[in-house]
Amino acid sequence: MMKKTLLALVLAGTSFASQATWQAGVGYVNLSDSEGGDSISLNALVGSLGYKFKTGDNFYLVPELRLGTGVGDDELYGAKIEVESFTALSLRGQYDLESGLYIYGAPSYANLEVKASAYGESASEDEWEFGLGGGVGYNFSNAMLAELSYEQFDGVDVVSLAVKFDF
Repeated sequence: MMKKTLLALVLAGTSFASQATWQAGVGYVNLSDSEGGDSISLNALVGSLGYKFKTGDNFYLVPELRLGTGVGDDELYGAKIEVESFTALSLRGQYDLESGLYIYGAPSYANLEVKASAYGESASEDEWEFGLGGGVGYNFSNAMLAELSYEQFDGVDVVSLAVKFDF
């Protein structure tokens, strides 16, 4: 009995895994905040790794990890502001449309660490926030795609453009 149960679990896991694909990518992210009349815009380069599960006709779930670092800074009240690191965990629901297009929405939990420096002094701050976002993508081939997305975390707007690869 135990051997049959184990065999059934292995076969079920194999068929489920055949419906899944690893996905890795790189993207450019703009983070902007204009609360209180002051505006700031920072840029980061982000790498991502996800696992795409097919859950129905044209529908996928994609848990994803994104890690990034700053590539563009800004100035506020004479202080230089820059991204030290960006980390985000999300669970995306994706629906494939006609001719390679797809749309998606995702809740995310993200951490942004920023550093402010002025007059020889510096300070860092980081905070974890929940956010929501969505986007659109296009499959150029079975293994290469591009995405444009928008997310918001507690007043911070995050717009990103990414190229991803399935493997």
